[in-house]
Amino acid sequence: MSEKPSEKERILILCIDNDNDLGSKTGLDTPVIGRQANLDAATRLAIMDPEEADANAIFAAVKIMDSYGQGSEFSEETEVATITGLESGGVGSDRKLVDELGEVLSKFSAKGVVLVSDGYSDQSVVPIIQSRIPIVSIRHVVVKHSERLEETWAVLLRYGRMVMNDPKYSRFTLGVPGVILVVFGMLWVFNQLQTAGMALLFILGIAFLVRGFGIDDKVERWKPTTIEDQLKLTARVIGIVFIIIGGYLGGTFANTFVPADPPYPWENLWFWFGILPLLIGHFLQRALDVLVIGAAVGFVGEGIAYFMKRDSKVWRSIVALFLAFWLRFILEESATFLIQPQKTVTLNSPLVILTTACIISTATLIVIISRASKRYAHLFGPRSRG
Repeated sequence: MSEKPSEKERILILCIDNDNDLGSKTGLDTPVIGRQANLDAATRLAIMDPEEADANAIFAAVKIMDSYGQGSEFSEETEVATITGLESGGVGSDRKLVDELGEVLSKFSAKGVVLVSDGYSDQSVVPIIQSRIPIVSIRHVVVKHSERLEETWAVLLRYGRMVMNDPKYSRFTLGVPGVILVVFGMLWVFNQLQTAGMALLFILGIAFLVRGFGIDDKVERWKPTTIEDQLKLTARVIGIVFIIIGGYLGGTFANTFVPADPPYPWENLWFWFGILPLLIGHFLQRALDVLVIGAAVGFVGEGIAYFMKRDSKVWRSIVALFLAFWLRFILEESATFLIQPQKTVTLNSPLVILTTACIISTATLIVIISRASKRYAHLFGPRSRG
């Protein structure tokens, strides 16, 4: 009795485009499954960007599929697919790769996978793929360049143009040095070059902070589309400008009360603990009005935006604006006690009276708003995000 031939082992040839060059440059939906679909995608990507390495990786995946197990009666059954991540990278990119891999495996239930990528930058996704399906082999496709000097310069110039022209990179390679040169020029005009070192550290610190936490990407992704969001953003920006101005006014005024030639903090920490309440008091005296105006502008803008959207968060903005009004007077009285610690707090002192009035009036306002929100609930929809 003859033995029944064993079933062919199913192998997936998987091309990984971690930064989604395929989707961003061609507009194709991923994953791309099948030999002809991958050939069409690679051709389209190569036409859009002839220097794109991911196109070579897809062609290489198709070649591996064609040559895999040739000449054997029981050779493996293969399929080729391309999955992509996100341009921004990170956890979101890894999750997209996993989702697309699951979609591919639901259509072609492979027992193993051959990974194909355009370089070693995609090594980070190997453990993610390996946790879902065994990896048979890993192939790195590196585009060959001539060793001649002029071609080396051509490669360097290509990356140089990318750094200069791509907004993703030029905002730091050109933008940050440009800001530094402008600031240095202004300091030179006003004969303040002695503060150039401090300005340089300040600018670089902000640039590293923005890039390190991805603040620029978050701001770019959050684009106000409605008039309500635009109003809220405008109010917040104006409010922040007022707060910065208030902080500057308060800081420069408080600095005039620092004794000449003070000790460094690590030399006499108790000296600074002793003088800190005085500096905070003078800071509040000069900056308080501008700070409250900045906060009030933000709360008013948010309140109007929520009212236009018929969002019940409008009540929250009203309470915040009310508290900002009271805090202005409470902090003003607190500043006098910080500047003159010899003053005693009594039951009939303005600080106690204002604090009591703030608590009672705020609690009353919250009760009124609670009843009004129930009575006029039909005018406002459910709470929206933001």
